[in-house]
Amino acid sequence: MPGSRVTLNIDRLSLGGEGVGRTGGMVVFVPYTAPGDTLEIEITDSRKSFGRARITRILKPSPDRIEAPCPYHFQVPRAEATGPRPISPLGARGSALGPRLACGGCTWQHLTYPAQLKTKQELVKETLERIGGLRGVTVKPTLGMQDPWRYRNKVQQPVGWDGKRLISGFYAEGSHDIIPIEDCLVQPELSVKIINRAKALLEEHGLRAYDPRRHQGWIRHLLLRSSQAGKAILIFVTRSPEFPQESKIIPVLMREFPELSGIHQNTQPARTNVILGREWRRIYGQDYLEERLGPLKFRLSSGAFFQVNSPQAEVLYNVVKTMAGSGDRLLDLYTGVGTIALWLSDRFQEVGGVEENPAAIRDAETNAEINNIDNARFIAQSSEAFLGGISRDTRHNLTVVVDPPRAGCTPAVLKSLAALRPSSLIYVSCDPGTLARDLAFLSKSGYRVLEVQPVDLFPHTPHIETVVKLARVG
Repeated sequence: MPGSRVTLNIDRLSLGGEGVGRTGGMVVFVPYTAPGDTLEIEITDSRKSFGRARITRILKPSPDRIEAPCPYHFQVPRAEATGPRPISPLGARGSALGPRLACGGCTWQHLTYPAQLKTKQELVKETLERIGGLRGVTVKPTLGMQDPWRYRNKVQQPVGWDGKRLISGFYAEGSHDIIPIEDCLVQPELSVKIINRAKALLEEHGLRAYDPRRHQGWIRHLLLRSSQAGKAILIFVTRSPEFPQESKIIPVLMREFPELSGIHQNTQPARTNVILGREWRRIYGQDYLEERLGPLKFRLSSGAFFQVNSPQAEVLYNVVKTMAGSGDRLLDLYTGVGTIALWLSDRFQEVGGVEENPAAIRDAETNAEINNIDNARFIAQSSEAFLGGISRDTRHNLTVVVDPPRAGCTPAVLKSLAALRPSSLIYVSCDPGTLARDLAFLSKSGYRVLEVQPVDLFPHTPHIETVVKLARVG
């Protein structure tokens, strides 16, 4: 019953990151919890077979629970001898200005890092069994980071107006309320400084934040990409293509931040939640950012996809490389800017990458050229169209790597892969649910799962990257 308070033991974490417990025969999901917590909770939503709740008190904390170091993370009081302290109805630590909403970003900061890694391993195994029907598959321990902080090479902050000042930050969980952020512990310090200074300059010169309800205002987002070498590109995402006070804002940023390789403007005129529009303008500097992974250099255009955790991207690609081994031909579907194809180019006679975004393919071709790799070819085409136009070649051993978006492979891609019958298939996934679904199809289409390796590219969040090796049966 919504509004009722009960005591609940948290047994495990769900794939979405919430804690799971049972009370009165009902499964209850509670965010910001840890397995082993004993809690007082308030039911907020009750359905026939499950409910949702919020923490009101921690009666007995789990051994895996810690104090989140970030002041914007959800905070809840524990039971004390003098009685419980009141919790903000908004769910986060209050201040002299009143209660503060919690940032919806790193929802697992209250868990020890070893517990995060163990939970991700368990979630992959449980999801493969429950959704994919894959029982008896060994899931290896999650490969984590030595230092799981300040790792994100990309930050995109919405900009708004709080009635008194221009603000930028991140959305509160489940809403479009902007939480003003002065620092973010998973962003490099350089990124934080540039974003904060850009926001201050916009406010100083009177530029108006975009209001999505009225579809008015100018600045929508501040986006920044940074490299391990300490270079960065700043992007102003605006509703309209003009840039008021550009001559006063840009020179200050250029002077104060020599680390900026380029400053760009992206125009998004649509009434949409999609961050980037189609129109780009280079204001200053280079139209790309250069990142180095291992021995390779990658030039990334402003809107190109690239893994947000560069150190762990190397770990991920080395797992793929080990699983793929060596051979005649490698086909990399959803290649993006060619990272996997180029990373494995020294192991195969010929590598090919397929990607439907022409701009990404141009980046991939540039990346092959600047790394003196001459056995890589890239095609700007959807994976469905490409696979539909090729036939099986039994003269050469073929290894296929797929790294699809969160939605996984389409049925057309899966059917074409089954018909193509590559000798080895490596699946890189950012969603265990769609991974399990696709592995179930492939397992019924002549393939057997050999290895499952989770890699933690997103510490302090429930997001899981997984690499799976499959081999053709017969």
